Amino acid sequence: MAESQPHANTLTALPDAIVFDVFGTVFDWRSSVTSALENAISQKLASADIPPGSLDLSTPAAIHTFAASFAQEWRDSYKSFVVNQAQEASTATTLYRYKTIDSHHLTSLRSLLKSYNLIHLFTARETYDLSRIWHFLTPWPDSAPGIATLRRLCPVGTLSNGNMSLLVDLQRSSGVAFDVTFSAQLWRTNKPAREVYIGACELLGVAGDDAWAAYCEGGGEGEVEMTEEAWREKQRGKVAMVAAHIGDLRSAKACGLTTIYVERPGEDDGGDAVAAYRAGGEDWIDMWVRHADGGIQEVARRLSALAEGEKTRTSANGH
Repeated sequence: MAESQPHANTLTALPDAIVFDVFGTVFDWRSSVTSALENAISQKLASADIPPGSLDLSTPAAIHTFAASFAQEWRDSYKSFVVNQAQEASTATTLYRYKTIDSHHLTSLRSLLKSYNLIHLFTARETYDLSRIWHFLTPWPDSAPGIATLRRLCPVGTLSNGNMSLLVDLQRSSGVAFDVTFSAQLWRTNKPAREVYIGACELLGVAGDDAWAAYCEGGGEGEVEMTEEAWREKQRGKVAMVAAHIGDLRSAKACGLTTIYVERPGEDDGGDAVAAYRAGGEDWIDMWVRHADGGIQEVARRLSALAEGEKTRTSANGH
């Protein structure tokens, strides 16, 4: 990965709420999915009928290498799917057919198994069960304790393209708990669609119609008069988006949200997105945290320090 920017930290106030990307940010999908594929393929090899020379699955190491590559292809197909579906939703003139991430995972798994001449190894039920590994991912070690600390500071939720049932299963199976679960399914689209970020803020009580009406009735609360959209965008800065993907954060920032970047091994195209961010002279990420420095626990430490500072200033002003 390119040299990171762990010093980036322009936050001066504790957010009113925090929302998290899930896959890669909170959960280590790569290790979990690779392991599941490796185990499934290994169990089938005794009766496998694989054309000679088509694949090297002759050793445990070869199986692991193939499983890791397969997992990445599976994930890459998801990336294309969510962008395409978000674009389709934004241009549809009639109600289009929304497809869940679960449905995509099953369809793309079948397609990949066919492309490697492995589909015949699994029954339809076994393929379905294998596609559900995304419901039972292992969290990064810092995720559960870090999020638990953050929940003592403010409301914390998910903001993921994963469908609702998937996100609920992830929390129940892992012990990582959120205050609220937001899925792009609620808006029948996917990130990076603006309505996902804006809608989450409104559901959290930030920058919605009621808040705008109260602002107008209050005469602008002493602020210089602002247009409605400018005011809403400024208000959305009270919500922080945490992700291990610069593209996700760029879309959130475009809607006004505060952005917190958590580096994770292997995410963001192996660091290419970080390199492009630096090469382009971009400097809009509000907090930058390295995985090696504690990931989400480090985010919690920094925000806890902010909260303590606010408490100290309030106490001093009160005297």
